[in-house]
Amino acid sequence: MNKYLLLHLVGLTANFCTNCTPQPSVRIEEAIYENRPHYVVHTPTATYWYDQAGGGLSRLLDQESNDWISFKQEPLASYPASAAAGFRGLPNFVFQSEESGAGHPGFEQCRSEVLDGYRIRSRSLSGTWQWTWTFHDSHASVTMEQVDPDHAYWFLYEGTPAGIFSPATQYWGTDAEGYHTHNPDYYAGERATGHWQWAYFGDSSNARVLFVGMVQPDTHEDLLGFLGNTEAGLSSADGMVVFGFGRKQGAIPLMTAEDNTFVIGFLDQQVSSKETHGILAEKIHSVLSAARRDSSAGKRQ
Repeated sequence: MNKYLLLHLVGLTANFCTNCTPQPSVRIEEAIYENRPHYVVHTPTATYWYDQAGGGLSRLLDQESNDWISFKQEPLASYPASAAAGFRGLPNFVFQSEESGAGHPGFEQCRSEVLDGYRIRSRSLSGTWQWTWTFHDSHASVTMEQVDPDHAYWFLYEGTPAGIFSPATQYWGTDAEGYHTHNPDYYAGERATGHWQWAYFGDSSNARVLFVGMVQPDTHEDLLGFLGNTEAGLSSADGMVVFGFGRKQGAIPLMTAEDNTFVIGFLDQQVSSKETHGILAEKIHSVLSAARRDSSAGKRQ
């Protein structure tokens, strides 16, 4: 196993920042996955596989090499079969425009470059869209820097908590909804919706959760469901979580702002009750509060 995956998981803490200089343990190299060129970002807590032409993450490995995204090239866009393949990715920014697929692994809409030892920038082929990822020891953040004024975007996590699709053993939570083990059947038309600042996803077999959060809160509708790759819905053998900041029912993107920053990372904690959700919530609130201060300080400089 890669030595970077054996290092002890460092939890997100109040010392988190979006603009600080990261630890030297972050390392970026190049590799091929699904016959596509990738940047592979090694950190002590996660390994990120970044599709260069897609401009998004195709794989997100924890310390035990569980893949929390599990993108596959084929089928790329077949409903619902691609819930086990091409629909998966993060952040999957752009949808329903000539550059639909920018920010999504498997597509050919971006040019990406390594800016230094810890940052990757992607720009759509027309130059309309641009965002930059920053990788730290314990988390990663992405800032939307340039948008198409004629099209909205969203931030999606579409993947496999703990590396599997298992609605019966998986859970999720948000700042507004609390801890949940009831998983909406997306294929059957079920959705959880709300106005959320952060969310997490986990499986009872795994000792950690994946956390996603917004540094700048908004009032846009957010959405969550579990999509199986067959008409059997939650009983399908494979599938994915569908989560979106700024995603309205009917697959409608809602975000238009530049300088939006989103944070992802693993938290070394399992949630199984209202009490453990509360403990996790305190950590996440500290993370986002610190991130917001750092973002404001960066804009004043």
